[in-house]
Amino acid sequence: MKYIEELECGDTFTLKDKVYVLTSDFKSDGQRLCYSLLDGFPSWFKNQTIVDHSPVYVLDKDNNTTPVKITKKIDVSN
Repeated sequence: MKYIEELECGDTFTLKDKVYVLTSDFKSDGQRLCYSLLDGFPSWFKNQTIVDHSPVYVLDKDNNTTPVKITKKIDVSN
């Protein structure tokens, strides 16, 4: 679970059984614009909205799953 403000543009998340993608648009009060991947409708969410970060995967030509948005690995061994 994360706050919307912790996500990056293009990240996908689940809220109330709907999957959304976070855009780069925001209002002056901090609300973020997201689009539903189920029906395409836009919604504005407050920064403090708690969501379940859930990456979207696609199948390549060999039927291997690959995330649509690759996340960077952070080296915490130092």
